[in-house]
Amino acid sequence: MTSLRARTVFSDDMVTVTAVEKLALRSEGLNRRCFISGSLQPVAVIVKTPDRTYALDMAAQPLDLDQVELPAGFDLE
Repeated sequence: MTSLRARTVFSDDMVTVTAVEKLALRSEGLNRRCFISGSLQPVAVIVKTPDRTYALDMAAQPLDLDQVELPAGFDLE
C-alpha cells in the first residue's frame, strides 16, 4: 500500500511549511508469521505565504505545483 501524506512542520502568521511524503507499507505472511516493512520518502516541501504558494524538491529546487503529487484534499490556498 502506497499513500501520500502531508505534515505541517512549521507555521506562524506569515508562513506555513508542509512536508509531502510518500509512505509505502508492505506485509507478507509465511508459515504463521507476518513480515511488515515500510519506507517513508520525502517528495516535496510546500511553502505558503500570504502572497503565494510554491514547492521545492529535496535539493531545494523549485517545482511546478501542477506537477507535484499531493495528497487528496490538500489545500494549496
